Amino acid sequence: MLKRQRDYAFESDALMTARKRRSVAFVPPQSLIEAQLVSQIQQQQTDIDLFVAQQTQTLRLELEARQRTQTLSLVSAVQSVIVKKLKQRDDEIVRMGKLNYVLQERVKSLYVENQILRDLAQTNEATANTLRSNLEHVLAQVDELPATALEEDAVSSCGSCDGADGNDFTAGTGGCKRCGERTASVLVLPCRHLCLCTVCGSALLQACPVCDTAMNASVHVNMS
Repeated sequence: MLKRQRDYAFESDALMTARKRRSVAFVPPQSLIEAQLVSQIQQQQTDIDLFVAQQTQTLRLELEARQRTQTLSLVSAVQSVIVKKLKQRDDEIVRMGKLNYVLQERVKSLYVENQILRDLAQTNEATANTLRSNLEHVLAQVDELPATALEEDAVSSCGSCDGADGNDFTAGTGGCKRCGERTASVLVLPCRHLCLCTVCGSALLQACPVCDTAMNASVHVNMS
């Protein structure tokens, strides 16, 4: 009986000692706890760095996409302005081409008109020179004739007028063969018919109203 109690006590002590050893074995040392804390901190730091890197990458991608969008919008706006300017320049070139064509046609028209006016001026100058020459020739002939010859020619012209048309025009009071109202005082050359008044003699007649001879000059005769 005593032996059993002694054995039981020994077993109890051994059991308590084993439990104490196990409890001591399960208590982690201080260095192990610090290592675990450092490992957890490093893991958290790694996770934070990974999260920050992911967020930075996402933000960078968003910024690049936004920058590309803004760049494309700016390029599109610049292209629109350039296309508008080019269209305005093309329209201006077309307008200037049309204006240049109109000006060229106007220059051609003015050149033709200038040629026509030059030819007309040359023709008028030639005609004026001819008329001047004829008038000078007739005036020279008239200056060579005496005054009595002119009066005789006037009288004979008046007589020829009376005989040709049967009108009663006397030598002293011959009437105008054109208007029949005023006294004839203009001698027609070269036929020398005294058959026009001063008013009718100043008109641009082509032929003598008596003999229908082409006129090249006329002389106003002073019958007083």
